[in-house]
Amino acid sequence: MAGPQTVWGIDVGKSAFKAVRLRAAGEGVEVVSTDYIEHSKIMSQQDADPDALWSSALEKFLAKNDITNDNIVIGVPGQQTLARFSKLPPVENKKKIPDIVRYEADQQIPFDMDEVVWDYQVFEAEGSPDVEVGIFAIKRELIRDHLVHFDSQGIEAFAVQAAPLAAYNAMHYDGLIGDQATVIIDIGTESTDLIVGTESSLWTRSIQLGGNNFTEALVKAFKLSFSKAETLKRTAATSKYARQIFQAMRPVFADLVQELQRSVGYYTATHRDVDLGKVYGMGNAFKLPGLQKYIKQNLQLDLTKIDSFSKIKLPSAEGGAGDASNYSVAYGLALQGLDLGKVTSNLLPPEIAMASAWKKKRPFLAASAACLLLTAGVVWFRGMTDRNTLEANSGEPGQSVTDDNAWGIIMNPPDLNPRPYGKLISLAARNLKSQHSNLSAQGTAEIDKATKIEKLLANRTVWVKIVTAIHEALPIPPEGIKNATNAEEYVQAIKSAGLGREKRGEIFIESLTSKFVPDVDEVEVDRGDYSEASTKTYEKKDGVTRPGFIVELRGYAPHKKDTGANDIERGLYVNSTFVKSLRKTGRVLGQGFFFNRIGLRVAEESKPGAKGRGRGREQNDRQNQPEGPGDVDPITGEKSDDDYHFRIVIEVVLGDLPEEEKSTTP
Repeated sequence: MAGPQTVWGIDVGKSAFKAVRLRAAGEGVEVVSTDYIEHSKIMSQQDADPDALWSSALEKFLAKNDITNDNIVIGVPGQQTLARFSKLPPVENKKKIPDIVRYEADQQIPFDMDEVVWDYQVFEAEGSPDVEVGIFAIKRELIRDHLVHFDSQGIEAFAVQAAPLAAYNAMHYDGLIGDQATVIIDIGTESTDLIVGTESSLWTRSIQLGGNNFTEALVKAFKLSFSKAETLKRTAATSKYARQIFQAMRPVFADLVQELQRSVGYYTATHRDVDLGKVYGMGNAFKLPGLQKYIKQNLQLDLTKIDSFSKIKLPSAEGGAGDASNYSVAYGLALQGLDLGKVTSNLLPPEIAMASAWKKKRPFLAASAACLLLTAGVVWFRGMTDRNTLEANSGEPGQSVTDDNAWGIIMNPPDLNPRPYGKLISLAARNLKSQHSNLSAQGTAEIDKATKIEKLLANRTVWVKIVTAIHEALPIPPEGIKNATNAEEYVQAIKSAGLGREKRGEIFIESLTSKFVPDVDEVEVDRGDYSEASTKTYEKKDGVTRPGFIVELRGYAPHKKDTGANDIERGLYVNSTFVKSLRKTGRVLGQGFFFNRIGLRVAEESKPGAKGRGRGREQNDRQNQPEGPGDVDPITGEKSDDDYHFRIVIEVVLGDLPEEEKSTTP
């Protein structure tokens, strides 16, 4: 991107509109102007009209500032974007990196690639062979909903960047990020962005706790309206009730610190060669009495609130407009527009970027069109003067064009007068074009087939992990039995162990079927008869579609509580072993999927009156013989009519386990 003379970085938050206008000045930048417009209400309040607040802020901004010749870089909230980081395998040819990243994005982004706008950033440390890539994405409907407000006011975006990445750009340019990992905690209205950055790397996570959570705590503690609680929160530092306010908000402090500790712990566990350095705090929430000290003590890291920047000077003002950290995102956005940002990824939808580029080229296209018209006029005049000469050579080509000779005519044209020569070449070209169209049409079916096969392979690595998670959840049979590799060894092992059929702790899977669904939340999963199965599930967020699979397992367990046990009692064993373990092995961070709802039901074969249960019935059916007094295990010869046959339905959500759950135990 060529750096423009002046650039606006615009960050529209839930509580205020913030903008910084920068221009290049020597080897650095200077602030031309800033703007801070506080909304009359917080957008997330129940009685607020977000669209009206957006329009009001943009109208006030345009009334005070002329942006005609400026480029605009717009920020989007971190909570609306997806960030994934992974190390690439060693690559000798750097030109292959885009293809590798495309494959990684396919695996890491839990949505159809047509539903998102995404970009990536390559991070390389000098002297290190490791190449890390950050993949950033946002749902198309979210970015369009965000940009429509600007479009309604005639504001065209030059680039779009996620707020955490813009904050990193600002801190990096301002010299606050060095070789040691620097932690940035940016507490917003609805969420908190945690950024860990070094000179050559970046990691970020959005925590779903923000200023509104502190306000809600005051609403509950003091029985206030939201607006009054918000006022109390903002004046807490000077209030005579500061201690009571702190106590009311203490649970939120604790939740926030716990999430920060989890996130920092995850980062240090996955980046063991990186040392944590300073911690910087940003956002008005750090004005709350005791918050800075509380975070500092619990993280055991030195925490400094950002009050100013070293490389730019912001105009002084009262309230939020005078808090330098409130401009950090806008500062970083403007730096990217000047081509001075460390992170250059861009989430502007390609179709919008292309339309904007064409619009800017229109004046040049108009001038070019005028030149072409003038040239055409000259050519036409010259053509009129030459027409009589050409008429003298107006004979027919004298040669027919077929599919076999068209290419030969183009490559070795016959010696003809100009006009017949032109006609012959035109006919040959038309014939070749027709052949090309026919051949292209013939390949359509093959291309469609290849595309479908490619889509089938998209989740091949995930399926290996899903099957592994199911296999690892199965109970381990007693020593000796588990090592049997064939039927003969198995029979010998159970005889040596001397264990009855119902005491061997075995569960057998007879079939596994699956069905892909665009949204797993649209499918009802029957939880069955077991209250223990109703453990925590992860509900989807508003507007989010979660693709995945509905997996059905059918199997049996040679286990019963006692002779008179009913189906529910006999199924307790399967529920307390296999199903319980499924919730552990299927809920591990970084797998690319997680097991959400799980239902256990007795299969029809197990119910009273269902004759010929399980494999015994299938064997009798194949032999076309009447059934005997009971089913028999075809391997061991044991009576199997007491086996418990079950059906388990698992909702598999494609995408990582929600990051707020750092434990693998549900």
